[in-house]
Amino acid sequence: MRYLSLVVFIFFLGCAQVTSLNLQKHQFGRIPTKIVWIQIAGLAPDHLALLKFSNDGRNRNTAFENSICIGSMWNYDLYDLRPNAFKGFKAQLTGKKDLKNSCEDFRHKPIWKYLTSQNYKVGLFESLNMEKQSLTASNSCEDNDDFVDELVIWRMTTNKKTKNTFHVNEKMNYKPGVIYDDKACLSGECFTSLSRNVETTYSEFTKNTKNYLYILQNYNYQNLLKKNKIQQAKAELLELNSVIRFFQKEAEKSSDMLVLVTSSDATNLKLPKAGRQWTMYEKSAKYVRVNPSLLMSPTYAFGARAENFCGIFDQNQALMRIFSGAKQQGLEFSIINPFE
Repeated sequence: MRYLSLVVFIFFLGCAQVTSLNLQKHQFGRIPTKIVWIQIAGLAPDHLALLKFSNDGRNRNTAFENSICIGSMWNYDLYDLRPNAFKGFKAQLTGKKDLKNSCEDFRHKPIWKYLTSQNYKVGLFESLNMEKQSLTASNSCEDNDDFVDELVIWRMTTNKKTKNTFHVNEKMNYKPGVIYDDKACLSGECFTSLSRNVETTYSEFTKNTKNYLYILQNYNYQNLLKKNKIQQAKAELLELNSVIRFFQKEAEKSSDMLVLVTSSDATNLKLPKAGRQWTMYEKSAKYVRVNPSLLMSPTYAFGARAENFCGIFDQNQALMRIFSGAKQQGLEFSIINPFE
C-alpha cells in the first residue's frame, strides 16, 4: 500500500511539473495552429544594439530578447554563399536549396500550399520599396502564376499602385488571390506606421479564424542600411520590435500560436566602440559602417514549437522545423509532415 501511494505521488508530481525554456514557462510539443512568421532582411544579432543602447531602451529588454528560443541559420544554397534575402526567404518558405533567383524557383511548393489544403487561411504582408523583392513577381512567370493565388496580399510600398487598396481606418473583407496596396502610400510617401498596418490587417484577417498563417516580409530595414540611413533604419527596427511584441502578447493568450522571426542576408554592421562615438552615432550615424553580408542569420521563436528553433541549422530547414516535433498526447496532428 505504501509502495502504491509513492507511485501515485510520483505520477502526480510529474504531471504537475512546470517546464521552462530560456527561463520562461514553456509547454513542449504544442502543435502550432496559429503561425505568425516575420522575415526581416539584413537583420543580425548585433543590430539589437540600435535599440538596446538608445536612451529609451537601456532598462528594457527588446522583444527579440524576450524570445523563448534563439538560433542561427546558415546562409547558403547549392549555387551561392550568402544569397540575397529574396532568395533566402524563398528557401525558408519552400524548404529547398536548389534556387536560382529565376521563375524556376516558383515551381517549388511553399508552406501555404500545405496549409490551405488543411483549411488554413494565409496572408502575406510585404514592406518593401523595390518590385523585384515582392513574391508577386511570380505572377509574371509563365506556368507559375499560381504561386501566390491562395494568399491575401497586402503591400506597403510607394512604387506600384493597383486597383485594390487597404487603409487602417477601413474595415474590409479581404479575398485570397487579391493584392491590396496601402492607400496611405499612394502619394509617394507612407503616412501610416508599419506596426499599425500589421496589427490592423492581422486583426481583421484572423477574426473568427482558428487556423491561419500570417507572414510579414520586411525589406525596408535592409534597404535603409545599405543606403547608410542609420537613423531611419533604427526607426524601422523599432517598428518591427513593436510588431513582434504585439504578436508575443497574442501568443500568451493562445498556447497553440507560434511567433517565428527569421532573417536572411544578414548585414555586417560595424558599430562604435566607445561612449563618445556612440553619442556621435546618435546624432549623425558617423561611426556606423555597413559591410558585406554574414554567413549566418538569426532566428527568434516564441510560443508553440519554439523549442525547434534553438541551435544552428540551414535556412531551408526552417519550414521543416515548424512541422516537426513531438506530438501532443491524445491529439492527432492535423497537418501531414511532408518532410518525414
